[in-house]
Order: sequence, then C-alpha cells, then structure tokens
Amino acid sequence: MISERLKRIRHLAEFVIERSGDYLELAGMELSLYRSALVTTLISSVALLFCALGTLAFISVATIVSFWDTDNRLLVAWLVAGAWLLITLIALTIAARNAPKNALFSELSHQVRLDAAAARSHYAQDDHTS
Repeated sequence: MISERLKRIRHLAEFVIERSGDYLELAGMELSLYRSALVTTLISSVALLFCALGTLAFISVATIVSFWDTDNRLLVAWLVAGAWLLITLIALTIAARNAPKNALFSELSHQVRLDAAAARSHYAQDDHTS
C-alpha cells in the first residue's frame, strides 16, 4: 500500500519535472503578451483621457461663457455639469466592459489541469494493470 503510494508520487514528480520547462515557457509567453497588451492599453487610455478632458473643458467653458449675459446662465452651467456626469458614467461603463476578462496565467492553469487529469488517468490505468 505504501509502496504503491510512493510509486504514484514518484511518477507524478517525474511528470511534473518533465513538464516544468513547458510550463515555464508558456508562463513567460503569457506574461509577455499580457504585459504588452496592458502597456498599450494604458498608454492609449491616458492619451485619450487627456485629449478628451482638454477638449471637453474648453467646450464647457465656451458654452457657459456664451450664455453668461443671458437669463439661462445658471441653467446652462447645470446642464454642463450634468453632461460631465453623463460622460463620466459612460467612461466608467466602457472601462468596465474593456477590462481583461481572463485571469493572468489562465492558459497555463488550464494546461496544468489537463496534464494533472491526464496523469491521474494514466496512473489509474497503471494501478489496474499491475
């Protein structure tokens, strides 16, 4: 009984050692792809944010100044504030929708689960044939 367990542990250890190089290579590739996508997304998002905020700030000021000498000055100021709130909510929705859906190393985790299932199946067959 104990020798069977040791044999299974030894087989499992050999299997893990044999596959560890592949796992490390896959982890490196996934990390590189994830980092590249993250950096590109962050840079473009920051650029978009500054450009959009600058443009909208000038449009807001121009709108309020245009209505400054009218009776609608207060209404326009509140409409501009409401528009900013709406833009903020839209940006929040877009950011939440575009957030990465897969966890980091999801493909590696999936591969490890497949290999573990294959190892269990293989060693279960060995137990029945012995």
